[in-house]
Amino acid sequence: MDFMNYFASVGPALLFKSPIIVAWIVGIVLAARMLKKGGGKAERLLLIGCCLMLAETLISPFTQVLILWLIAERTITAQGFGFIMSIARIPLGIISLAGIVCLVYAFWIKFKAGLKPTPIPTP
Repeated sequence: MDFMNYFASVGPALLFKSPIIVAWIVGIVLAARMLKKGGGKAERLLLIGCCLMLAETLISPFTQVLILWLIAERTITAQGFGFIMSIARIPLGIISLAGIVCLVYAFWIKFKAGLKPTPIPTP
């Protein structure tokens, strides 16, 4: 697998993830519009979360193909394979987790602020 085949392998992976990529781009555009219209902390967190999730979605096919390329080009042991997998997957997991936390916290802030406790009528 040479360098040009590397990019030829990434294309189908990105094409497979294109609906997810479009969804995160739509989320970024909506969050940016809400932020421009005077959004607060929740809208900022929504924008950050969508950006992190888009970054993880765009980076993951490259790391998958890189792992396959390293396996095909070099003879590695099981320990080397485990090391490569951990190096490639841990940062992506951290990015994805940070994006999910930002999204959940943004919705928590937005909907918690909208709920006001109703007083219980006394007889």
